[in-house]
Amino acid sequence: MCLKFLAAAALLALVCGASATARQQGQDEQKVVEDFVGSRGVSFDEPAASTAAEKPKPRPTPRPTPRPQKQTGAGKAGTASAKTKKAGAGQSSTSGSQTAAGPSIIQQAGGPASSGAGGARPVGLGYTIYMKDRLGGLSVAEPTRQFKSGDAIAIALETNTDGYLYVFNAEDGRDPVMLFPHVLLDGGSNRVSAHERVTYPADVNYSFEFDDRPATEHLYIVVSRRPLEGVPSGEALAAYCGARREDCYWRPTPEQWEKIKAGATGPRVKEAKSVLVADAQKPLRPAALTRGIKIKKSEPAPSVVRVNDSADSDVLVTRIELAHR
Repeated sequence: MCLKFLAAAALLALVCGASATARQQGQDEQKVVEDFVGSRGVSFDEPAASTAAEKPKPRPTPRPTPRPQKQTGAGKAGTASAKTKKAGAGQSSTSGSQTAAGPSIIQQAGGPASSGAGGARPVGLGYTIYMKDRLGGLSVAEPTRQFKSGDAIAIALETNTDGYLYVFNAEDGRDPVMLFPHVLLDGGSNRVSAHERVTYPADVNYSFEFDDRPATEHLYIVVSRRPLEGVPSGEALAAYCGARREDCYWRPTPEQWEKIKAGATGPRVKEAKSVLVADAQKPLRPAALTRGIKIKKSEPAPSVVRVNDSADSDVLVTRIELAHR
């Protein structure tokens, strides 16, 4: 009887310890989310530019949405298992053109070339995946959800710093292609401002739609304080595409892709899920996620927040897996 009592006491202590650990982890994660949301409305330094000519330009006058195009960048060209319904039409909320100069994707530690010193916040990204219903309404989807044929989604992105945004996709981890920047969206510019909403597709009236071929899409979202070395954007991307503008998607070399993937596993990153996601109620209308609008503190937190553990790194790489069966 004594042995049974001791065993039960040990089990109870183990359960209580695990519960306390889980509770502390939940509090730590919520602190990450609160810090991210709390920096909304705070002024940040301008993103570092690689040349004197690359200075912030005035926000452009809104232009008509580019004509729809077939989106082949969600995997192998023309055979993507997740395609963009009516394409990634829309326009970026920022202007300016970049050259392909700047830090390498692998140069993440601080140093003479890093803008992370001087009290800058660690680079962070928040994202929310939305499912689109038949009436066009958007409702929050769990990041781990398995999608099926015909499901349509859109992704809302939010950075906590001014900088540059890149979106790559690799179907089943192979044949990577750069979805953003795109030459038809603001001339290939990929500047982003802190806590200014970015959506992909650029216009949330459009969406990714999964076809009937099972696969796992690996989206790699890169936030960098400066343009990535060797990755074209702006005028450099326009020159790369030439006359091929609609179906022009830049592809990294195997060496470049290895560096990008390596960035997804380092440096140390704090990742947290917002507890408010479960509180999402009726579906949103696409207009509620207008691209290029500064996000208020009162708006819901992103469903997932990822922040570098140190401000010494200029780059944050986030991998999102979208599995459909």
